Amino acid sequence: MTAPISPLHHDLARAARQLWLAEATPPGSPVVEAVLAGRLAVSRTPVRAALRLLEEAGITQRRGRLMVLADPGRELPAMEARDPVDALVSAIARARAEGALAEVVREADLMRQFGQPRGLVSRALARLSALGVVGRNPAQGWHFAATLAGAEERTAAMRFRLVVEPAALREPGYALDAGFARAMRDAHEAVLARPWRDVEAVRLFEMNAAFHLGLAQGSGNRFFIDAVEAQNRLRALVNADWRFGDNRAHDSCREHLAVLDALEAGDNAKAARLLEDHLRCAGP
Repeated sequence: MTAPISPLHHDLARAARQLWLAEATPPGSPVVEAVLAGRLAVSRTPVRAALRLLEEAGITQRRGRLMVLADPGRELPAMEARDPVDALVSAIARARAEGALAEVVREADLMRQFGQPRGLVSRALARLSALGVVGRNPAQGWHFAATLAGAEERTAAMRFRLVVEPAALREPGYALDAGFARAMRDAHEAVLARPWRDVEAVRLFEMNAAFHLGLAQGSGNRFFIDAVEAQNRLRALVNADWRFGDNRAHDSCREHLAVLDALEAGDNAKAARLLEDHLRCAGP
């Protein structure tokens, strides 16, 4: 099934275009999905959707089985009305966190409970699957993955993150990928530029997870990277239903940008301290 286009995909498409423009990448250059995913510090799935947008805009094109850069000077169309999948994903996450959904669910159960058509429910489950929140059962239905159960586990997880994530920035030879930094800066500034709505929680978590993973990847240490990926999976359910309001959402973005500023200035010690301060605050 083709993944629905989300604001994250649009942000990644815009970041890829700006990366090619900044590096003066010539038309005809091959566009490799795995390489672009690495530069933007995200998985290949959202990059695949972003490449669909770029191809539709004429920025890239296919030549047989190869994708190449066509015209990075072309504008990417503005994001249209928000996909209702985000609202349903948040509603499902909230219901599960409140104990209103069983560990195993069927599409029919969700259609009935939320009054939504099968197509929309299927797209929401695909989105939740990409976040690592649900998995498909071998026979039928879906199951919710392990998450942070209660305040005590969330506190313990945060103490773990406070030890691990700043330490990654202090690794010898730490190298922040310039393409990742540009993509994250663009995505965060886009959030700050518009009024916050809680329905955008899913997008915020996707961006947040990509940010923390990208910081860890700069360490080049697979143990830090694996730890951050595991924490992203565990906190996906909680953070897909944002309840901290617009001030905290925007503050979180500004804190991320301050960490980027310090890393790009070569002050990793300051960046690590800023990351610690950020993690101590509520929210992502």
